[in-house]
Amino acid sequence: MSHVYYTELWLVTRSDLEKLLELERKQQDTPLKKKVALNFALSMYLKYRNIVRRLIMCYDQMVHTQKRELIKQMLDCAIGRMLEYKEEIVKLDYTNYQWPDDILNRMKFTPDDIELFASVSGRERLEERRKFIQELVESAYKAPPVRERSFSQLHIESMTELGEETLKMRVSRRKMRAVPSKMEVIRESPEEIAAREAKLAAEKAMHRAILLIQSHERARMGRCTGADVKRIFDYNKKIASGMIVPRKIDRSRYIKSAITIQRAWRRYAARKAMKRRIARLEEALGMIIPSWQSRKTIAKDEENFQRRRALMPIFEAHTKKTTSEERTRLLRIRGPGLMEDITDEIHEWFVIWYDTLGHYDAFPAAELGGSVLIATGETSTPEEYLMEKLVKEKQAKKKRRRAEKMPEVKVEPVKQKALDWKMPRTKALTCLEEANDDFIRNWSLRDESDNPEQEEYLDLITEKLCHELQLEMREIVDELMRAELELLNKALQKDHDKKKPAKVDKDIKKDTDTVRIQKKREDILEDVAVEDLFNELLQANIIRNYQIVFLRDWHGDLSYQNYEARRELRDYKERLGEVKQLVLEYCVLPLISKETHQIAPLVRSVCIYGLPGAGKTLLANAICSEVGALLFDVSAPVLLDKYVGKEKQKRLMNVISKVARAYAPSIIFLDGGEKPWLKKVPSAERHLQPKRFAKYFVKLVKGIKPGDQILFLSLSEEPQKATAAFVKLHDKFIRVPTTDYNTLYMYYKDLLMKYHGVDRDIDVSCLAKTSVGIPLNIIRQAVEKVLSLYRRITLKFKPLRPIEIMNELLTYRYPTEMVEDLDKFEKRTPLAKALRAKKTRD
Repeated sequence: MSHVYYTELWLVTRSDLEKLLELERKQQDTPLKKKVALNFALSMYLKYRNIVRRLIMCYDQMVHTQKRELIKQMLDCAIGRMLEYKEEIVKLDYTNYQWPDDILNRMKFTPDDIELFASVSGRERLEERRKFIQELVESAYKAPPVRERSFSQLHIESMTELGEETLKMRVSRRKMRAVPSKMEVIRESPEEIAAREAKLAAEKAMHRAILLIQSHERARMGRCTGADVKRIFDYNKKIASGMIVPRKIDRSRYIKSAITIQRAWRRYAARKAMKRRIARLEEALGMIIPSWQSRKTIAKDEENFQRRRALMPIFEAHTKKTTSEERTRLLRIRGPGLMEDITDEIHEWFVIWYDTLGHYDAFPAAELGGSVLIATGETSTPEEYLMEKLVKEKQAKKKRRRAEKMPEVKVEPVKQKALDWKMPRTKALTCLEEANDDFIRNWSLRDESDNPEQEEYLDLITEKLCHELQLEMREIVDELMRAELELLNKALQKDHDKKKPAKVDKDIKKDTDTVRIQKKREDILEDVAVEDLFNELLQANIIRNYQIVFLRDWHGDLSYQNYEARRELRDYKERLGEVKQLVLEYCVLPLISKETHQIAPLVRSVCIYGLPGAGKTLLANAICSEVGALLFDVSAPVLLDKYVGKEKQKRLMNVISKVARAYAPSIIFLDGGEKPWLKKVPSAERHLQPKRFAKYFVKLVKGIKPGDQILFLSLSEEPQKATAAFVKLHDKFIRVPTTDYNTLYMYYKDLLMKYHGVDRDIDVSCLAKTSVGIPLNIIRQAVEKVLSLYRRITLKFKPLRPIEIMNELLTYRYPTEMVEDLDKFEKRTPLAKALRAKKTRD
């Protein structure tokens, strides 16, 4: 698609976003009743989902660098506001799952219109992130120099006639080629070596078997051909010698035989042609799933997308070059005069305070903004300082009088009535309005037809650089002014002949002290480089790789009848499709960028629980793959016999915290999440000592702040065995339900239709009905076992029957007790408790 298409899509999306902001302003003025609030919040949430979907498309394919910056700001804020509405909906509805079919129909939306897809953080950023992590791992596993010299090195040293530069280049290339092989040898475990050797042995055995089959088949064909040739030779020889006299057949019999054969063949060919015609029609109408589809159109679209993504770095480099040149020009022209203006402004502030009060105010700390607070009028004036002082003195006098006259009387709190619902005004909404104002100010009056090549706009670059240049100049001037203020205070003390320091704003002093204390607490490992800590965790296998899968690989359909079931007070249950949405909202979207993590509701820890083989590990790998996260595995088997002792355990948590923040986004992964909080550790697992790090995990989760881009993710199969501390640790619980009919019907279609010999009209519905509750992995293994190589050969004359797959699936035993235990644990979650409390109040 062209630049014009994505520009128009962005403009339409921005217009819809402005309408949403208008609705937000109206809602701020008129609070809603609790009954109406849920429908309003759901409608706003769905509209934000649609906006986010379109902004993702624009950001993923827009090549103009300045537009992409504004779109990214809108996208981060829209995601944050959408997640805030999701949080309010959960508070109002007491459940993580909603089925607003009536609202979707009213807004004329389909489920596809609100479905969020991959590349949320930008595909090019995801690829850069993976390359960055791979480079870190390779640099950590880079082998040290070895004293023993190989034959190739001796041969290189003997080539004295070569130039020094050529020699260095060849040595460096050979070292670069040698690094991956050494890295692989170091990284391979005994199980991986055994698997690799078994794979090579299987490949050799398969090669020998193929050669044997080919030789036998060629010999058989040779024998058959020789026998035919000998039979024809003997027959002709007997005819020539008169031993056989050929019988003459009437011509009419030949004609009748030919007519019979032709009639049978034409009937057969007509039936085949009719079947092919019907198959083509059904395929065109989408009634059947062919075993092979042409991917020319999809490949062409992907090629266009890749071409557009290849243009993004070129446009970005050109914009950076223009920005650098403009920055140099502005620094040369405006730099000196800007420093003088800022200095005069601060000097005037000094003079005002001295003339009014006879002393100087404390200079604002650099962490709080420095002289920017003075320029924007956020510091207190001398008059305000005097008024605050008088008010404090009056309040102190009143307190003394009350304490002398009246004894303390305990006042019981009055129960307030429940107020109407009102969506709070947060930072996300403020950022959205700022982005919208930025568009109106800088983009609304631009004529894009004059810029078909999507070149950057110099006036926007100049305006942005002027702001950045002023901040940089202020930092330099602030340092000089702090030193000058210190000299002025010393001179003032000398004049008064007293050691009376200048009055310091207590709040500013407290803020600076707290910042220093926090820095001291956080920088326990300040002397150790982050790269060394990363290498330490990598050698301990705490940092590890994960399988690259995405949420689009998750098989699951939505619930299309739960809206009616809930309205009619019938039993209903979430499906696997809703789980994907929940994982996206709680685990993926908050981690896509630092800005989103700061704005969105903070989710520190998530627990995904369900039956064995339900797909929990696939979801964990998909979360990591979607955001390009660095994975820290803190499971009990990984930490066995490592970091023994309280000091070492505490140090490990500090190292993980520091490295995770340095290389964010990061996932702290705990497989078997209930084991550190088991009520009783089984004797078979006591050697793992799963409870060693339980209290440190709690501190680690509590230390996650907005903007850290860290998520504590745990998987659990038996959460009911854990204590209440396990429930208290996690902010969100996501249960992976058992398979349902809709999902199984789609899965069987995808699984069976890839085999060409399988009948297109096979009864998949019967298979899906009988397989409800069986994990998808078990079904895949059963189908692969039934459709072996020999069975696929015989499919042409012996069609596949559903009973064959059913017989294989009958060996699976449904874990009824485990499902009941998970149902009991679900009632212990905070949402279930809140729902019960609401029902008792009602």
